[in-house]
Amino acid sequence: MIRHPRRPTAALDPDLIERLRALQPASLGHHLTAGFLSPRIRALVPGRMLGRAITVRQPLPDAEPVHRVLDAIRPGDVLVIDRCGDDRIACVGEMVALAARTAGAAGIVVDGMVTDIAEIAALGLPLFARGTSVVTTRPLRVPGAELFGTVCPGGVPVRDGDLIFGDENGLLCLDPERPDLAALVACAEADEAREVDWRRRLAAGESLAVLNGYDTQT
Repeated sequence: MIRHPRRPTAALDPDLIERLRALQPASLGHHLTAGFLSPRIRALVPGRMLGRAITVRQPLPDAEPVHRVLDAIRPGDVLVIDRCGDDRIACVGEMVALAARTAGAAGIVVDGMVTDIAEIAALGLPLFARGTSVVTTRPLRVPGAELFGTVCPGGVPVRDGDLIFGDENGLLCLDPERPDLAALVACAEADEAREVDWRRRLAAGESLAVLNGYDTQT
């Protein structure tokens, strides 16, 4: 098992993080062109989720790497597991989810299968995955896994320490050190504030095309 050092990340402005947490991820999506994880990784336990990625690349049906990474979770982390295309064997179940929640994880993302979905739902920990399975990993103790490196869930590179933001509509990955993060949050906030007025005006019969500035005569 390859262990990289956990990526050092600068402290984020807590006020900015709370502003980000209050937004819908789709509001950011209006202003992004990359960083969207595949919609096939969907919310099996719904909930708004924001936190730094703690990454596992696990191409084999070995339980050890995921169990080991649980000891490194920091409060607010999102456990991100790349199963490298496996769509049969579940690597997360009730015990993994309980250990992650107890360590303070904000959620779990699996590019692959999970199990014990009813029990995980009862824990209330947001969980995103491709589906469920009754076939599970087991302690094989074989090489091939990688902890704290760059993974590629849903076709998007995710580094240890990146921000993972998601809800029932999908997931996106943000570089926490991008210089325009505050401006991006401000644009999304302005969009959501405008939508409050638009809901009223649309309910009164106004044209969405006109509200968006389109020339309805063309």
